[in-house]
Amino acid sequence: MPPDQYPGAILLVDDDHSIRKLVKECLEGAGYTVFAAGDGVVGLAFFKQRQEEIALLLTDVDMPGMNGLDLADRILELDGTLPVVFMSGAVTADRGNGCIPKPFREPELVAKVGTVMGTRRLARRTPKTDHTLPS
Repeated sequence: MPPDQYPGAILLVDDDHSIRKLVKECLEGAGYTVFAAGDGVVGLAFFKQRQEEIALLLTDVDMPGMNGLDLADRILELDGTLPVVFMSGAVTADRGNGCIPKPFREPELVAKVGTVMGTRRLARRTPKTDHTLPS
């Protein structure tokens, strides 16, 4: 399924400008809309302002100030269904969708994001059923 069919954008948070730029270009090249922030505090503020547009949090784990784990926890308090994918060169972290180890290759990143975004799209389209018995 092409990325332009996924609802919402990716919020990318990484304190390393070169990684943030590379990941943003890679995902935008694959057809995704990406909003980028340089730290957890800015990422959280952005999420609060534009929550309805965000379909995935993609964050580095090890950042000064608010790290990626704290950022994910704060965002999940606001939206418990938002998928979170971590990126890390040293730590394994998980909030249900795993961690992409750094360094990674573009196809690995795009595949992981596509899988998670596809799962979210399917979950949103799951019809609600009424389990009430007729009287």
